[in-house]
Amino acid sequence: MSQKTINIGYARVSTHKQDLGLKVQIEALKHCDKLFIEKESGANNTRPELTKALKLASDFSKDGKQVTFTIYKLDRLTRSMFKLLELIEQFNEYHIQLVSLHEKLETDSLIGRLLCVILGFVAENELENLRFRTKEGLRKAKENGVRLGAKRISKEKEERILNKYLHSNISIRNIAKAEQISTSTLYKVLERNKVANNRQKKTENHC
Repeated sequence: MSQKTINIGYARVSTHKQDLGLKVQIEALKHCDKLFIEKESGANNTRPELTKALKLASDFSKDGKQVTFTIYKLDRLTRSMFKLLELIEQFNEYHIQLVSLHEKLETDSLIGRLLCVILGFVAENELENLRFRTKEGLRKAKENGVRLGAKRISKEKEERILNKYLHSNISIRNIAKAEQISTSTLYKVLERNKVANNRQKKTENHC
């Protein structure tokens, strides 16, 4: 990269929920000289690709190059207002221009930086509202008697598991496989019926 102006792109998708498709971001950032791709949550502070991108940007700036740091949307960079303020300060320190394509924002002016902070606050507020709604939904479901988590196995199936465990030499793994449950679920059935150590005791008695 011998040119005077360098454009570094950064794309992020969540491993759990992809708010923006990676292909959409890559297409929008294809003009960048270097593109870093992160697969992490926006609330996750451990972002190795972002760290690499920021280091490369600052290194180019130190070498006298004009650097632009481009993202598709502001919340792809972070959803924390305080983290955004920290990043904007870092960009200013190294004279790096932040560009967000979706919002048409550039931080080369005071107004641009102010708009970035405002939108960062909006993104963080949306995240907090989502967390609140999720907690409220779980609380109301619990109050209404809705059973959360994995569905409990039937009484008949539980009795069948106990019978196999107590009256056969079939291994734990094979019982679980035959009943299409995990071994951890099987152990919970045994513990619930206070026979979790039964097989171990039987084995010891035969030694």
